[in-house]
Amino acid sequence: MMTILKSIAEVILPLFAVFAAIWAFFKLFYRFKSKFLFITNCQLLHRNIWNDISKHYKIKQNGAMDHAFRPLVLLPSSLKKYSNIKNGKKAVLESINPTRETKLKIVAEVYWIPEDMEPWNNIIHPVFSLVLRRYFGIEMPMYQDEKEEDIKEGWKLIKHHAKHLFALNRTSDKNHLQWLMSDQYTYRFFNASVGEIGSYDGKAGPDSFIEYCGLSIVLRNHSMIHIEKD
Repeated sequence: MMTILKSIAEVILPLFAVFAAIWAFFKLFYRFKSKFLFITNCQLLHRNIWNDISKHYKIKQNGAMDHAFRPLVLLPSSLKKYSNIKNGKKAVLESINPTRETKLKIVAEVYWIPEDMEPWNNIIHPVFSLVLRRYFGIEMPMYQDEKEEDIKEGWKLIKHHAKHLFALNRTSDKNHLQWLMSDQYTYRFFNASVGEIGSYDGKAGPDSFIEYCGLSIVLRNHSMIHIEKD
């Protein structure tokens, strides 16, 4: 019996040493070589752009509100030099906001906006689905009986045109929805269809979509050999 155990140990221990060496190599390699995208701004993912992306890449949607409840990030082609994530693959999103005691992490699907897909190729910042925006505390819904004077400290009211959105937030009037945004961030509206490169303005127009500014979120590849940061 002892002979058998000794023989097994002679086989297992060298294998363990080899695997440990490989793991140490990957840890050092990925610590210094892994690519990541630092996100400071994000735009709202609405059903029109997700429908166009889904048709282009032949993505199966999970119902009419897939664009809201699916963890999705759309990336402009101009950011490919900063990220090597493949189209349709998963990525780790991590909030590194210094005002939080703990970091928030989530895994999301990533798709690249095609360079020739007008007007969406005018977008220059990542696009986040509703579930991601709420998870990271960028925004949260208002209750139906909640009044403006009831808004808690640290939040401010946002009004957005409802044309391309489902009523997943409180209705302001027949054309607008409203929700709360963390006062850690600022915002503006972007219309990809105006001019040759799109246009920024301060109005919640029918085809203008909100862009949140001042984020601190890192996006990097998600894989079996992914090494978490210390």
